[in-house]
Amino acid sequence: MSKESACQFLEAATYDPALREKFQEVASPEEFVKVARELGYALTTEELKDVVKEHSEGVILRRQTGVWPWLRKVNWI
Repeated sequence: MSKESACQFLEAATYDPALREKFQEVASPEEFVKVARELGYALTTEELKDVVKEHSEGVILRRQTGVWPWLRKVNWI
């Protein structure tokens, strides 16, 4: 499990709407990681949170398209 795998996952999800579609019914971080692992990504909830935080630093305006709204619908707390 690694941040590298989390980065690879986010990059793939950014460009692959079919991949994002597999997560439409996911509601919790545990379910999210389970589906990601089933798809071959070795990551933990903490690693994914860290990578998303790193990529979000300094962002003021959030787009309504792409990967970010899709990630925000999961209750990460």
